Amino acid sequence: MSGIAAILHTNGRPVAMGQIEKMMAAMAYRGQDGSGSWHDGAVALGHCAFHTCAEDADAVQPLASEDGGQVLVMDGYLVNYADLRADLRQRGAALRNSSDAELVLHAYRLWGHNCLDHIDGEFAFVIYDALRREVFAGCDHTGLRQLHYHWDGTTLLAATDIAGVLAALPEAPPANLPYCAEHIANGWFTDNETPWQGIMRLPKAHCLSIGLHPGTGDPQVREYWQLPTQVTIRHKSDADYVDHYRTVFTECVAASARTHAPLACDVSGGLDSSAIFCVADAMDKAGELPAPGLLGFTLSAPAGTSADEREYVDAVARKTGREIEAVGLFCPDLDWFAQQGERDGRLPFLPNTIMLREIAATAAAKGCRVNLDGQGGDQWLDGHPHHIRQALRMRDWSALRQNLRADWQGMGAGWTIGQLLRQSVVSLLPGSIRDMLMKALNRDDPMTSGVDIGPLTPAMQIALEERKRSFDDRLAHFSPDDRRKQAKLCFPFTLLANDMLNLQTSQVGIENRHPMLSRKFIEFSASTPEHIRWRGGTTKFVHRKAMEGILPAEIINRNSKAHFNQTFTPHLSEMQAFCIERAGAAEFQKLVLPEVLAEEFTTALNLPFDRIGIWTLWGCYAVAAFLELQKPES
Repeated sequence: MSGIAAILHTNGRPVAMGQIEKMMAAMAYRGQDGSGSWHDGAVALGHCAFHTCAEDADAVQPLASEDGGQVLVMDGYLVNYADLRADLRQRGAALRNSSDAELVLHAYRLWGHNCLDHIDGEFAFVIYDALRREVFAGCDHTGLRQLHYHWDGTTLLAATDIAGVLAALPEAPPANLPYCAEHIANGWFTDNETPWQGIMRLPKAHCLSIGLHPGTGDPQVREYWQLPTQVTIRHKSDADYVDHYRTVFTECVAASARTHAPLACDVSGGLDSSAIFCVADAMDKAGELPAPGLLGFTLSAPAGTSADEREYVDAVARKTGREIEAVGLFCPDLDWFAQQGERDGRLPFLPNTIMLREIAATAAAKGCRVNLDGQGGDQWLDGHPHHIRQALRMRDWSALRQNLRADWQGMGAGWTIGQLLRQSVVSLLPGSIRDMLMKALNRDDPMTSGVDIGPLTPAMQIALEERKRSFDDRLAHFSPDDRRKQAKLCFPFTLLANDMLNLQTSQVGIENRHPMLSRKFIEFSASTPEHIRWRGGTTKFVHRKAMEGILPAEIINRNSKAHFNQTFTPHLSEMQAFCIERAGAAEFQKLVLPEVLAEEFTTALNLPFDRIGIWTLWGCYAVAAFLELQKPES
C-alpha cells in the first residue's frame, strides 16, 4: 500500500520547505519503491510508492497531466482497470502509460468530480487542479483505503496515515474523548473521526473538495455512492442463484489478484478465505490467474485450542495439492502495543489483529506483494431469517414453500410456525406501521450488541448516547430490512478493523486486498433475496452451494468458527495494573469510573477466557495508553 500526502494553504501562503517531506517521512515504510514530491506555491503533494502491479512502475507519482493542469497522488488499484481503459480510449483519451494512476487522472479530466462514478477498486487519491484552483480527493466505496485530513480554517493537511497528518502539525491536538469512549464501551457509532480532535477520516464512498482562495469556506464532503437495497436480482431456481454467485465471486477474486509478484492468500480454514484460495488455485492451474504463482499461509495456533483450525487447513491443502505454510501467532508483550500506538498516532491495535502480523511478514519475505483475505464474508453472506416476510412481500411463492420446508427440517416445527405467523402478520401491515413495529422488535441491532457503558462516566455515557442517536438518524429513513443492509456497510468497527489489518500488513511490506468487499460482491448481496443466504438455520447457503466441488466437504459443512480471546488473556493482570495506575490522570478520569473499571478487571480474572468482556477491557487499556501521548496539563 502506497502512501499519499497533501498540503493546501487556501490563503495563498507558500508551503514551507520540507513540510510535505516530513509527512512522507512519517509513512516511510510505504515507500519501498521510492518517493517523490511536487510543490507549487501554496500546494504540495507527496507520494510513497509501493508497487503491487507491473503497471504501477509506468507512472512516477506525483503524476502530472501532459499540460500540467492537474497533478495526482494515489494509493490503490482498480478492479475495473480493463473496462475503464477501453472506455477512456474510446472517448479519445491519449493514455501515456498503463498505470492505474493514469486512468484515474484521465477519468478526472474527462468527468471532473463525477469521475468516481466510473472508478471501481480499492483506492484513495488527491488531485490538485490548477485550472479550477482546487483540491479534490476521494476514497473507495467502503473506505478500504484510508485518507485522513485536518482543516484549521486556512490549511488542509491530508495523508494516508494519521501519523502523516500529525507530522505537519505544530503540536498534537487534544484527545477526542467521546471517540475514546466508543472504544471503552464497545459501542461503535462514528466512522469519520480519530482519537485526535480535528483529525478526520474521509468516510467510505465520499469525496472532498476545497478551493485555493481566501474565504473558500470549509472543505465540501459529499457521498458519491449508496448501497442498492432493493431486491432486483431474482432468479427462478437455486441453481441460477448459485451460478450467478459463483460468477461474481470468481470475478472478484480475479480482479483482486492482479500483481506482478507471487500472490499470497490467508487460509484460515473457514468458508471465506479457503474459498478464495481454492478459486485462485483453480485459476492458476488453468493459466488464468493474473499473478505469477500462488502461496498460502495460515496461523499455527496451539493444538486443541479454539483457535486451532489445522484440520480444515489440511483439508484445503489436500484438495489443492499445495503446501500451506503455517506461521505462529504474533503475541508481543504489552509494552509493544503501547509503542505501536505511539508510533502510529492511534490507539494500540487489538491483540487478535496483531496476531496476524507474522503471516504478512512471512508472505513479504517470500516475495509476495499482495495478500487476499476473506474479510467481508461474514458481513455479506450470513443472512437473516426474515425471508418469510420478504417472500410474501415479493409474492415469491416458490421460494416461500422451499424455505418453509428447509426451516421445518433445520429449525423445527415450533420455530417455523412461530416465524410464519409473526412474519406473515407483519408483511400484511401498512408500510409505516410495519416499519415502526420492526424497529421496536429489532433486538439484534449490531450497533448496540455487546455495548458496555458501565465503566464510563455519566458525561461520557451521555456523549455515547448522542452519538448513537446521530447514527440512528442517518439510517432512520430506511425500512428495517434495508437498515440492516446499511448497517453492514456503515458499521464503524468494521472500518476500524480493516484499517488495523491493512496498516499493519503495509508496515511489513505487503498489501491486503478484499474480494468479498468488492463493490460487485456487496451489490450482489444487497440486491438478492435473503433466502439464498439463510436457509433452515444454515448461513452462507448460496456460498456453500457454489463452492461444492471446489472446497473440501468438511469446510462446506462446518458451522464453527475459531476464537482468539486467548490472545488477550495473558495481558489481563498487566492491563489492570496499567489502568489502575493511571486512574487518577485528569483526562482518564473524564472517561472512566475507576471503581467500576477495577471491578470489571477483577471479575474477568476469574472467568473462562471465552466469557471475558475483552473489548471493554482492551478499550480501557488502549485509551489509557493513548492518553500517555498527551502533554501533561499546565
